[in-house]
Amino acid sequence: SALHLCYLVLGINKNDEILIPTLNYIASANAAKYVGAIPHFVDVEKETLGIDVDKLDRYLKKICIKKGSYFFNKKTNKKITAVIPTHLYGSISNMSGLKSLAKKYNLDLIEDAAEAIGADLNGIYAGTFGRMGVLSFNGNKTITTGSGGAIFFKNKKDYERAKVLA
Repeated sequence: SALHLCYLVLGINKNDEILIPTLNYIASANAAKYVGAIPHFVDVEKETLGIDVDKLDRYLKKICIKKGSYFFNKKTNKKITAVIPTHLYGSISNMSGLKSLAKKYNLDLIEDAAEAIGADLNGIYAGTFGRMGVLSFNGNKTITTGSGGAIFFKNKKDYERAKVLA
């Protein structure tokens, strides 16, 4: 539900494409489907098991066309709106590369940090690199309350919108 709420806050619309790593839990894709968006699965790298930034950049160069300030998939004519890295097993994705790519392609960056709570990269914690970051406190996570979770927000406007929607 935290990912679903993030998508709603961002105004991700029906038929928008969201970039999600192939090695993932179903939550990112299900939340996309809840808002009518299309999960677009992308390759991961061996080192972090996160999105392979170099492959993704080459892929987006090949499939995208820019219209105004947004990028669209040439094959589907759908707007590509967000990239959702999933940090697995306490390992953080290549966030400097993903942040750069998100800026280049005007993508919102939402981190699924449910399996990396407390993990940091140069003193910056998983879930705090992107516009929003999501944690889970489900029974199988590092810190558990049995259920529930948390969302980190970069800006107050997103936080206020999430409070209204929640």
